[in-house]
Amino acid sequence: MRTIINKIIFGCLFIFLSWKGFDGLIINFFHSSTDTYDIIQIEQSDNLSSRNIEILNGIAFKDDFIYFESNQYSSVDIVYPLMSSEQEEKYYNSEPINIKVLIRLNNQDRNCLSNGNCIPNDSTTVNGLVKTGLDNLRSGDFESIESELVKFDEDIILLEPNDGPIVWYWNLMMFIGGTLFGFVILKSFFRRASNFEEYWKMVTEKEES
Repeated sequence: MRTIINKIIFGCLFIFLSWKGFDGLIINFFHSSTDTYDIIQIEQSDNLSSRNIEILNGIAFKDDFIYFESNQYSSVDIVYPLMSSEQEEKYYNSEPINIKVLIRLNNQDRNCLSNGNCIPNDSTTVNGLVKTGLDNLRSGDFESIESELVKFDEDIILLEPNDGPIVWYWNLMMFIGGTLFGFVILKSFFRRASNFEEYWKMVTEKEES
């Protein structure tokens, strides 16, 4: 049983590596240049197709944020909303606002949680890559911030500041390597059986014996 679990784990890792390379190639060939938007443009748009962007005139929402940690001693990843001055004014007037942008800061000193300085004072200009797919957050991660006044848009984007495109040949290597190793692991499932059900039966019978 341990063998099949190890294969599944490594298979998932190589699938992620393959996807990461493929997503990087899309950015290399279709989003290599940086598109600049005012935060209001993003808030008023239905769907943002750009992946490599610079956001101007953003204001950090400092009343609440999300953080992720590996353990109680590790560094933390901070995620906080970014909004326009119009949205900020509405919020402090107790009017509901709709958040369209989240900013993720990785590997921050965990002391910021007690010091109250996890979010930078200057967030007016932010540039980086918009995360999608396996790199993106799940909708359940937002629940701790959402309230009657703060709602997250269905097309909300997650941005990591100063995260630029990886050179195309590294992305190509990740895509090819991940795909090949993933295929080899997948093929090994059926090496001694005609289908997955037969392979699973053989593995479990071997464990029982």
